[in-house]
Amino acid sequence: MVRSVLKSLVAVGSIGLVAACSSGSSSSESTGGDITLTMWLWPGMGFAEKAAQYEDENPGININIQEAEYADAHQNLITALAAGSGAPDISGVDEGYLERIKESSHLFYDLSDYGAADLEGDYLDWKWNQASSDDGSVIGIPTDIGPMAMAYRVDLFEEAGLPTDPDDVAEAMGTWDDYIQAGKQLKEETGSFMFSDVADMYSAIREQGDKQYFETDGTLIIEDSPQILKAWDKSIEAMDIQANIERQTPEWGAAIANGDFATVFLPPWMLQNIKNDAPDTAGLWDIALMPEGSGNWGGSFLTIPSQSDHPEEAYDFITWLMSPDNQLDIFEANGNFPSTPGIYDEPAVKELDDGFFIRDDIGAIFAEAATLVKDVYRAPDTAPINTIMQDALGTVADGVAEPEAAWDNAIQEVNRQTSR
Repeated sequence: MVRSVLKSLVAVGSIGLVAACSSGSSSSESTGGDITLTMWLWPGMGFAEKAAQYEDENPGININIQEAEYADAHQNLITALAAGSGAPDISGVDEGYLERIKESSHLFYDLSDYGAADLEGDYLDWKWNQASSDDGSVIGIPTDIGPMAMAYRVDLFEEAGLPTDPDDVAEAMGTWDDYIQAGKQLKEETGSFMFSDVADMYSAIREQGDKQYFETDGTLIIEDSPQILKAWDKSIEAMDIQANIERQTPEWGAAIANGDFATVFLPPWMLQNIKNDAPDTAGLWDIALMPEGSGNWGGSFLTIPSQSDHPEEAYDFITWLMSPDNQLDIFEANGNFPSTPGIYDEPAVKELDDGFFIRDDIGAIFAEAATLVKDVYRAPDTAPINTIMQDALGTVADGVAEPEAAWDNAIQEVNRQTSR
């Protein structure tokens, strides 16, 4: 899946050139005075019920939601933009694709022309900034987010002599050094690993920095980036407390059910993975803040390609759909964590209790995590560099390379790819 996604990301670079030679044609429809807005999404976004409500409240507006699998939804958009025809009125864009899409922002309506700047205060600053530019232009309206916390096995922590109350856990593991030391204790006392895969720790620490691989002007700083150096070094230090089992594999599901590792760094949407893979562990998991803050994994935006013949109607719909009140409704129905902090004190968020995890305020811990996420610049090459660095750490975990050689090989590959 990663390889196919990266191919899609690379393909975006040619959008502007191809589209400049093409004539635009939208998939919008107007029949008998009615307007149909076509909306491209992927499964799990949970907008169908709200779209039906909007149709009821706005006679003459029809919302045609068309879903494709995650990678296909983005590739379909890339293809339509490159062809200059066939794009929808509204398209979801995941944050993993956003920077590549922003390179071709001229193929989308600037939502600030329709009043988007007036809505900025409704959203988390870091989330809003992801889809806006220094000149004030706005390419998308924020949907959900993926603030990260740490789920942990209370029974394994207790067996290892570690604290089990979430506040005590957060205090005892307030730094990554503390976490690594706790992991060594857990491994010695229980035989279980602290976490599943070295790439997970690298990603978690990387996401906590306000600078990663690039300066905002595009200058590559990976070899001098304090956060990247820290993420690499701490991951190497933690090599003996990780199980070397990648996420989204059958082995991961079996290991989490068996208690082979004790913690998972995750956003709200990934809680379901634990419930699906390890249903017999209900009541054994609790959730605390990660060491040293939070990061973000996931979330998307709603954009309006410039091929649409109905940008005003599309804008009215997506801003209504992603308003704080409607994000709250979508959260209650589907669990998509809101990007609108004004509703974080609502009981439906603050007092979320799903019966599987011990704490009865799951929403409160992720709301706190959301406020700790830092605003960081991600360049179009950020995603492929992430893969290069994680693969390099994998060679160390597999015993194929020593840490210094793995780092040197990764930097060489990063320089090769970014110099194209």
